[in-house]
Amino acid sequence: MEYDFTIVDLSWEDRNEAIELVNQFFKKVNSLELDGLFRIRPRAATKFVDIYLKLAGTDKVCFRGVKTSGGELTSLVIARVEEKPFLVENRTLYVDIAVTKNGHKKKGYMSALMKSVEDWAKENEIPTIELRAIRANQEAMDYWGRAGFEEFYVRFRKKLS
Repeated sequence: MEYDFTIVDLSWEDRNEAIELVNQFFKKVNSLELDGLFRIRPRAATKFVDIYLKLAGTDKVCFRGVKTSGGELTSLVIARVEEKPFLVENRTLYVDIAVTKNGHKKKGYMSALMKSVEDWAKENEIPTIELRAIRANQEAMDYWGRAGFEEFYVRFRKKLS
């Protein structure tokens, strides 16, 4: 199948567009009705992207995006390798952020990007991919279920007064 986009490893040249997408993701999280404490701080997107850009190109992170034929960054995935020497699987690729720009959803960008991320994990001998989705984000819950991800464990949260 031929696409009108390419999947690329992101670099410092993509910093501003990556920050814009991560900001969109963080605004979505902050718009959800949660417990009032789980809120992402202002300017967190810049810090987050910069930390991952410093590690980009290593075997510690997978920082990839989809660019349209016009060069616009429309989707990105930011994932890190977690070492788990106490488990048989040994290593997991943990997706911290996966986001597609508003107005560009349902065009196959994230599906193609996640296939590329899965290939990266296999090349690096990582047997599993994990991520977290906020239960109140129904769009994310539906997407990850359709993408073949299964609920694996439940993370509980208790707000202390």
